[in-house]
Amino acid sequence: MSLPRLLLKPPTRIRPGALLGRIERTVLGPRAEEELFRVAEVLSEGSVSGTSFFGSTLVTIDLARLGVTDHARSQELFAAAERSVRVRLRAMRLAQSDAVRRMPDHAFGTAIVSTRARLDGLRLLLDVDLELPFALSSAATSA
Repeated sequence: MSLPRLLLKPPTRIRPGALLGRIERTVLGPRAEEELFRVAEVLSEGSVSGTSFFGSTLVTIDLARLGVTDHARSQELFAAAERSVRVRLRAMRLAQSDAVRRMPDHAFGTAIVSTRARLDGLRLLLDVDLELPFALSSAATSA
């Protein structure tokens, strides 16, 4: 008496997971970024402490001025702006240019910056905290 032969599937090659995955989300284009900063109000303050300039900048964007009237749309714009490297970079540049305007006779080193985005009703708020150390001049280091 012979046993029935078991049919086995041939070995298969195991494929590693994908390196990249696709995530669908809304992003801001350059035109949207321009519109956000066109209606923005910028408020900066800062002072010198030791060998650095410390400043804080608040960028307030009234989304109603862009035609946004509902909470869902403002949340969508907030999420896209919060993820946008260009929006954060532009806010950082505004903060740094304010420091340079306040201290025109100083050269600065590498900035240490933190940014935070918040939504307050129909207002998008970008907070930028900045520390700009004064650069050492070559004349001072060679003496």
